[in-house]
Amino acid sequence: MKTVGKVILWTFAVIGVLLLLLIFILANSLPSKPKVKIHDNTYLELSLGGLHYDHNEYKDIFFIREAMSIGDMCRKIDAAMQDERIKGIIIKPGMYMGGWGLTKELHDKLIEFKESGKDLFAYIDFTYDKGYYLASTANKTYFNPSSTAGIVLSGIGIELSYYEGLLDKIGIDVTVLHAGKYKGTGEMFDRKTMSPELREDLTRIVDGLYDVYVSDLQINRGLDNDNIKAIFENRDEYFLSGDKALEYGLVDHLVDEQDFEAEVVKDNPTVKFSQYEPHKRKFVYDKIAVLYAQGGITFAEAGVFEGNYRKITKEKTINLLNRIEKMKSVKGLVLRVDSGGGSAIISDIILDKLEELNKKIPIVISMGNVAASGGYWISCLADYIFAQPSTITGSIGVVSMIPNWQQLREWANVNTFQIKRGKYANFFSLNYAPSEQDLAALKKDMNGIYLEFKDLVARGRNLPLTDVEEVAQGKIWTGVQALENGLIDELGGMDNAIAKAAELAEIDDYSVLVFPEKKTLMDILLNREISISAVTLLKLYGMTNRNTLTDNISRTLELIRDVQGEPVQLRLPYNLEIQ
Repeated sequence: MKTVGKVILWTFAVIGVLLLLLIFILANSLPSKPKVKIHDNTYLELSLGGLHYDHNEYKDIFFIREAMSIGDMCRKIDAAMQDERIKGIIIKPGMYMGGWGLTKELHDKLIEFKESGKDLFAYIDFTYDKGYYLASTANKTYFNPSSTAGIVLSGIGIELSYYEGLLDKIGIDVTVLHAGKYKGTGEMFDRKTMSPELREDLTRIVDGLYDVYVSDLQINRGLDNDNIKAIFENRDEYFLSGDKALEYGLVDHLVDEQDFEAEVVKDNPTVKFSQYEPHKRKFVYDKIAVLYAQGGITFAEAGVFEGNYRKITKEKTINLLNRIEKMKSVKGLVLRVDSGGGSAIISDIILDKLEELNKKIPIVISMGNVAASGGYWISCLADYIFAQPSTITGSIGVVSMIPNWQQLREWANVNTFQIKRGKYANFFSLNYAPSEQDLAALKKDMNGIYLEFKDLVARGRNLPLTDVEEVAQGKIWTGVQALENGLIDELGGMDNAIAKAAELAEIDDYSVLVFPEKKTLMDILLNREISISAVTLLKLYGMTNRNTLTDNISRTLELIRDVQGEPVQLRLPYNLEIQ
């Protein structure tokens, strides 16, 4: 039997080695991207489509093909401004998707490119609000005259579903506790209707985002209030066709794509944005590190297919901060936060490490789409904080969610027996609803965390505790509102944050190091980062089915998994989608 066991083990070992060799051969045999020669008077074609994140940690790997990140696009636009070979950029917005904060960052970078004196044109076949918002930055905007083409400008909206009625029917209960009157996270599981406090909060957010959106459109296209009202509130059409778009002043010319190329591009060469490789910059010793912290803050350490690159975890984040700390050439850090929060303890561990690092180098926060709850916790003690006008931040409060299926278990005639020693043994069992004694203990812990959160904000933002309480309570704010309330220092994007870090570090000549570095297939294999779960399978399916029931189920399962491990959370309403 021992011999048979050894043979089986050796067989599996050999198969594993062969599989690794096969993957290695495949990875190295795949054709690399051809290097494209950039000629004088070249136009870069920026085609936007799909979901664009702030930073892509992994290079294209087999079937994983991510849209170009906002960070990569902005860095290439910066390079194109200085590149004498580049004549201009042609934006083709398509079915662009991205958060409003990051979209604002790309919008402002395109405006900067245009103001540098280079050409910026847009050609539209079909697009929605955010895609048109980016196209509106162009010197001239061209639109397909076909009746099948369209621009859909809906405005800004938030949609939240409430599940208590469904959960009651199937015998599942979620106990939700809040420290902070406006901390609406989780209420969709223990209410059938939106609370007045959360409605007030979200209405303020929608109004703030809409104001920024409309104001930028007015400036970009020279529209007045009557134009805007006609477009967003009074029009009869859902899809704006060519004549209407022209009438409303949204576009400049109606031409098909061939005529656009003949009229605008002419004989000048065009290169896809993804193929553009800027000139290498000269070596500069002094560096500003940029560390992207994006996604939920969680205990879970997972592989590439688990979406680990869009999670803020202890191991990954601390390891990166330790590396940055050891690099003598790094004189300052910009922490780019794009997170609605999550684990309270992981947030605090990361903040402790940032405090330690801050004794050696200045730290500046750059907020992306969202830096709220745990995302604000890790930001609040930095030397300086930037946010976009459309960033969502704040949510200074604490939530606890304790799911149980006691009613369903009893209905299904499932008998569960417990043998325990210790007052809180089996505290978080899914089989039983928590007792009043359990909830009282949990509330005490939550109030302690909430007080610590407010103390951190008061210390980091140099505010009296009474003022902090006014802006805390779980309230969420746009970047503009956060500036008014003292939660950030200035409105601005990544460039502003990097410049401020260099100023605080007292250096003039520097280069930028971006973390995490992009990983290849071999990096993934060597670090054993491949893993997959049922939740991930749902998420992978949901990649092509966003905003579907499958997507909502996968997120709900992930939330339940997280709160089972740590019921006290610093997080926004988990499925807050702002369209």
